Amino acid sequence: MTASPRRGFTLFMTGLSGAGKSTLSERVAQVIKSDYQRPATILDGDIVREMLSSGLTFSRADRELNIRRIGYVAGEVTKHGGICICAAIAPFRTARSEVRARISQLGGFYEVYIATPLAVCESRDPKGLYKKARRGEIKGFTGIDDPFEIPEHAEISIDTSKIAIDDAVKKILALPERDGLL
Repeated sequence: MTASPRRGFTLFMTGLSGAGKSTLSERVAQVIKSDYQRPATILDGDIVREMLSSGLTFSRADRELNIRRIGYVAGEVTKHGGICICAAIAPFRTARSEVRARISQLGGFYEVYIATPLAVCESRDPKGLYKKARRGEIKGFTGIDDPFEIPEHAEISIDTSKIAIDDAVKKILALPERDGLL
């Protein structure tokens, strides 16, 4: 008798730069590996942009194309029974909705809004981008002079300034656990 294949899923973390998406993604992946003995693929927006989308600009059309590319790769991982964790600003609802529609046909999909306030994100500013945007050195920076459309259908919202990382990880992983995917 063969074991039934595992159903894959994607955790799609969206939020402002400095909100904690990458940090949470890394920790979630560690817990999945240690507690559930399953690997997780992380698609970090910065790395994907460098490796798969380096020719794109930061126009709305190119940002949406970048998110669709992330969604395509996440869908492939999910389709084959894997776990994918996406950490991308993904500022526009339309692109996030397209990704949700694609992946939901292939496995589980959970939109995780990292709702850390702009002031906290600016105070963290690990790359100095907010300072450059405030000085006018970067144009079209999400949250400063370009919009971030707050998710309307996120399965969970996490403010990393108000919750410990391990508690946030538990809340996030409760979603696929509830659905029998972990």
